[in-house]
Amino acid sequence: MLRLLPLALSILAGQVMAYPALQDTELYTQKATDCQDVDLATWQHPTRIVLEKNGIKLERVQLCNGGRYPIFLGEVPYDPQGQTKDFFLPLYEQLRKANGKWPYVLVANNYGEMVYVSYPQSDSISLAYENFDVP
Repeated sequence: MLRLLPLALSILAGQVMAYPALQDTELYTQKATDCQDVDLATWQHPTRIVLEKNGIKLERVQLCNGGRYPIFLGEVPYDPQGQTKDFFLPLYEQLRKANGKWPYVLVANNYGEMVYVSYPQSDSISLAYENFDVP
C-alpha cells in the first residue's frame, strides 16, 4: 500500500496542475471581447517590427475590446516566467513606445503562458501571468 502512495500523489498532482485550454482562460472568458484576427500578410504596425526584431515568431494577432486591446500570439525565444528579465523587460519597454502605452497580452504558445502587460504610470510596467494547456 505504501508503494502506491507516490504514484497516487503524482497522479493527484497532475490533476491539480492541469491548465485550461487557451479559449477557456480568463483572457478569453473575462478580459477580451469581440476579438478580430488581423491579416498577418498585410498587417503593418510598429509593434510587429519590435516583436519580430526580438525573435518572436508571430502566429496570430487579434484586436479586442473595440480594437484597443491587442493579443500577440506566437513563439517566444525564452520562458516569460523564467530568469529572462534582461530579455523581456527591454522588450516590454520597446512595446510601450510602439503600442502607445496601451495594454496588451503576449501569448507564448510554445510555453503555454501569457503575459498581461500594462503601464499604470509613466515609469512602471505591470505584469500578470496566466498559464494554459498546450495541445
